[in-house]
Amino acid sequence: MSLEAAAALDDWLDRRFEHAAPMERLLETLSRAGLEAAGIESMLRAGRASYPRLPCRRGEIAGPFPLPCDHVDHEVAYFVYLPSTYDHAASWPLVVIGHGGSAARDLEFGEWAARGGMEPFWCEAAERFGLLLLAPLTDRGWGAIGNSILFSAISRMTRAFHVDPDRIYLTGHSMGGHLTWRSAMNFPDRWGAVSPMSGGYDYVADRSVENLTNVPGFATWGTREPFGIAEANRKIRAWMDAHDSPWVFAECDGGHEIFPEQVPRVAGFFADHPRNLYRHRLRARGGGPLRFEAADAHPEWNRVHAWKRGRAIPADTCHWLRLAALPPDTPPGEAVQEVAATLRDDDTFEIASTNARRLRIHLHPRMVARSRPVTVRVNGAVLFRGPVRPDLATMLELVREFDDRGRIFHAAIDVEIPEALRPGLQA
Repeated sequence: MSLEAAAALDDWLDRRFEHAAPMERLLETLSRAGLEAAGIESMLRAGRASYPRLPCRRGEIAGPFPLPCDHVDHEVAYFVYLPSTYDHAASWPLVVIGHGGSAARDLEFGEWAARGGMEPFWCEAAERFGLLLLAPLTDRGWGAIGNSILFSAISRMTRAFHVDPDRIYLTGHSMGGHLTWRSAMNFPDRWGAVSPMSGGYDYVADRSVENLTNVPGFATWGTREPFGIAEANRKIRAWMDAHDSPWVFAECDGGHEIFPEQVPRVAGFFADHPRNLYRHRLRARGGGPLRFEAADAHPEWNRVHAWKRGRAIPADTCHWLRLAALPPDTPPGEAVQEVAATLRDDDTFEIASTNARRLRIHLHPRMVARSRPVTVRVNGAVLFRGPVRPDLATMLELVREFDDRGRIFHAAIDVEIPEALRPGLQA
């Protein structure tokens, strides 16, 4: 591996919010090193050229460390747990833990809740299964600002420690359980798997449950939950069981609590489910702008926050499929897009779409053979057929946009869906 090229790639990703980050200069450096798409992919997956000295000791909860949000004008903090065997030389799975509480709680409460959500059960699991633990704190709940806290914390972890981008997992209890459910729906391709604990609402009624089939999950709750949580989880379980989903459900004898006996099972479930961005079946349902770029508000907060320009958090991707937001004046009956996509063995994408107008399909050699033409059929009509060549700029821009060294696709196809095929077939 060229250290010069690896360092240049790291620097370019670290400057991901600079509008004039020098793509051309990076491509020249990679070309001098003799790197094409496969070599750049290997370099990205190998981690950073170097990592800093450990900022904390192994085998104990460390922090809180300051956490300025990347997307909004707010700062919080986070805790870290490194297993006693951690070493920069190998890549490690990361478990992100969202604490409970409410959007009106302060960071002092967040520290108490985050520690309570980590020890002793998650710390013990970290030692047994070899996991890095990350517990960001929030005094703004887990809404839009909470999304910035979540992804800002992950960004810092991937720069301080050797994190495997395909083994990042999310869990949380109560409000953190709600975060986990929503993140599985809004960001299914960010996680290897998720585990909401004592959270969730009726996602069957509004059909949000359909997006949950794109990511494996392990849900836990108590038989005597408040707020209708047990009933909501049972309803989700029934829907998932009827649709052959990759989820496990555990209803435990108890109330609104973390069940320690389930944590090793969840950790083992995580270990069995690395992220697979190249799966052959996807289902996406979404409306609105499909991005987070406005700070939320609360009457008990002492300030109004501003989102930073040009730093939207995308919520429009589902693995290799990317939706385009509909125009603001779209009639209400057509404002929700539904897409069911299947990649066949003959390199044909079969897509059933309702209301979608434009799609982007990302490609990787694990999905299609470079020697064969690719076909995209939407609602029975062939909208693309032909060869697709690697495009390094497209590949690198996607990695930078998501700050995700494992989000690697060598090319992309843009498909416009003509009006005659809209709203199309019901998926």
